[in-house]
Amino acid sequence: MFTLLDLVNHYLGYFTTNSKVKGRIYTAVGAMGVWYLLYLAYRFFVNGRILRGSLLVAIFLVLLYFVILNVLYFFTKKTTKWDISPKIEQIVGQPHEESTQAAASVIIPANGLYERQDVMNGVIDSNLQQRTNIEAIAREMTDLNLIAQDYGHLGEQAQRQIIAQKGVINANHPGTILPYFDMQEADGTLTIFGGINQLQARELGNVSRVGLTPTDQALSHYRLAVASVVLTGGPSHVATRSELIDDQQPYQIKVEIAYMRRS
Repeated sequence: MFTLLDLVNHYLGYFTTNSKVKGRIYTAVGAMGVWYLLYLAYRFFVNGRILRGSLLVAIFLVLLYFVILNVLYFFTKKTTKWDISPKIEQIVGQPHEESTQAAASVIIPANGLYERQDVMNGVIDSNLQQRTNIEAIAREMTDLNLIAQDYGHLGEQAQRQIIAQKGVINANHPGTILPYFDMQEADGTLTIFGGINQLQARELGNVSRVGLTPTDQALSHYRLAVASVVLTGGPSHVATRSELIDDQQPYQIKVEIAYMRRS
């Protein structure tokens, strides 16, 4: 099977073929190879070699799973919640690539840069007034054209993969960092502030946890600083069987907090 795939790859190299067409060809060839593997397992069972036959059946089932995912991806517009490819992409560090990619601008937070291992997600609780402040900042940023509306330059299939995992994809995926943000401590409470600038900053929420640690415990063991505050929500897409449809999600913030153990 691998020899056949190598030959297909070799001869396709002579043609200008986009990645989706190649994917369909590889999927078709791979599917034939997978069913041949099942035939070999059957022959082993007939000859009384149960262990080897069972091993080939197990391999067949694993490969069949990936063939089905490829069929869904390359031949249909459907997705499945059992798709583990986004998790694999996170592990190997290879984001989904479309046939055409736009260069993403790099935003360096004014609060400084931190090593990834020194940053944890913060759990934010926002009351009604704080949620109203978040919505107001979102409107201001929209008026200033600071919020992207291009769904991260992702095509429909890539959007469907994210929707299959999260239920929705925002137009400003993966989020928009606030122009100004800060974190202040008062009586053991960490409050997040943000806005267009420092003079127009508003309260956005309180940090209830740093990672899995309650805020009061985190404060007693670590020095904490806000690393980023990202705005998510707003215009979004959800998926139906045939198309992506527009939706509107409430704006909210995602916060990353840097930490350093107290000496």
